[in-house]
Amino acid sequence: MTSVRDAFADRRQEKSGKMAGMKDRRARRTRAALLGAFTHLFLSRRRRIRAADLIAEAGVGRSTFYDHFSSPDEVLLEALRHPFAALADTAAGRGDPAATLWLVEHFWENRQRGRELFDNPRMRDRVSRLLAGMVAERLRGAALILPNELAAVELAEAALAPLRAWTRGEAPASAEAMAESLCRTGAALREALAGPSA
Repeated sequence: MTSVRDAFADRRQEKSGKMAGMKDRRARRTRAALLGAFTHLFLSRRRRIRAADLIAEAGVGRSTFYDHFSSPDEVLLEALRHPFAALADTAAGRGDPAATLWLVEHFWENRQRGRELFDNPRMRDRVSRLLAGMVAERLRGAALILPNELAAVELAEAALAPLRAWTRGEAPASAEAMAESLCRTGAALREALAGPSA
């Protein structure tokens, strides 16, 4: 027989679970608002985005912002995860040509912002590490001649280096040629990293 104490404990636990679910949904909405604000500001402004800009654009409080992100740079890295998914697939040798072309065209359309990102040594390193981490996730369990973390760095840099040079205008190429090159290079490097026994 269930005691009154047990019934109250069950009810408290049920209520606690509902509250946790509400907090999770609220946290996801807040993060989505901040990421949306960042994307809007990043693509429409030509100056550095400050925390105050994001707070005002997203309509959140200062402490709420810092509950979710430590800096605007951290928001930038999180915002890059979605478009970088296609690049990580391509770098890991599993590129979808249409998705890669979309991403390459997006880079070209926003090349001024991309240059600011790639020409900032501190951010360039963080962006490279972000992509390498995403590639490493896609290599999990693969038998390669290098440790997966090193292979991921090699593959990520092989994808980022031509994009950096292209967006700087170092040599002309069509978006279609860039996308095809990235897909072929990713597949060839991934095969080469598998070693002679694969």
